[in-house]
Amino acid sequence: MLKNILTIILTFCLSTALGQTDLIVNFGKSDSIAKTNDFKFTILSPTDTVIVFDTSTSSKIKKNRIELPITRDSIKGIFEYRTGIGGWKKVQYTFGADTTDLKRIEIDLYFSVNSNKIEFLQELTVNKYYGINSISIKSGKLKVGSQPIFMLISNSDTAFYGASLTNHFYGTMKFKTEYGWLDFSGSYCLSTVPEKTLTKFDTVYSWVPNYNIGDEYTIKKPGTYKYVVAMGLDRFSEGIPTKLIDKGETRMRTRTFFEPEIEFKVLE
Repeated sequence: MLKNILTIILTFCLSTALGQTDLIVNFGKSDSIAKTNDFKFTILSPTDTVIVFDTSTSSKIKKNRIELPITRDSIKGIFEYRTGIGGWKKVQYTFGADTTDLKRIEIDLYFSVNSNKIEFLQELTVNKYYGINSISIKSGKLKVGSQPIFMLISNSDTAFYGASLTNHFYGTMKFKTEYGWLDFSGSYCLSTVPEKTLTKFDTVYSWVPNYNIGDEYTIKKPGTYKYVVAMGLDRFSEGIPTKLIDKGETRMRTRTFFEPEIEFKVLE
């Protein structure tokens, strides 16, 4: 069982001209963890060090706003853990990002235990999300009561795969409120539509996934909406090699995703 501990958003200031990029850290651990009780995650740049969370000093997690330049090979994530008051064990991973069209960076951390009772950081994944102009999104006329289905049209020489568990191009609907965008990403969908790769001059369908028939997303009221679809360069896979789990070793990786989006208004 996975117990989510926290999600924290750090705002990295790239420059006045480039604007800001969010860095989101998602940390979870297995309910089977019995010995390890302290966890710490730190972001280290050439100019600053920021402790994202440290459960040994505070059980309360605060949202931090920090200013760090993101450049290639300049950011290091350091995860530490310990049992009791013993010494800290450390896992660290260095990554960078091309700041052109960079929308956000998400870091996924998952702490688990294997069959040998070794408690360890099983996952440290850095996901980089970029905007893209060579993929367009189109739909039919949308109104209150519609169950929207979108078409993704590619003008890129690159082949893309859906970023969902089944590699379908599932998307997230966002509704604009006075407090910001309200997201609706649906639920896991066992689609019967064959998986398809998006290639140049091709079209694929995209929709908000739903687990059961009758749970389809419906536009409920007029306002400003946005539809966003994540797509990757490889087939999506969450499977971790058994040999890493058996040895209690962390799977560390960086993945690149692209997110075309479309904003539209729904009238009365």
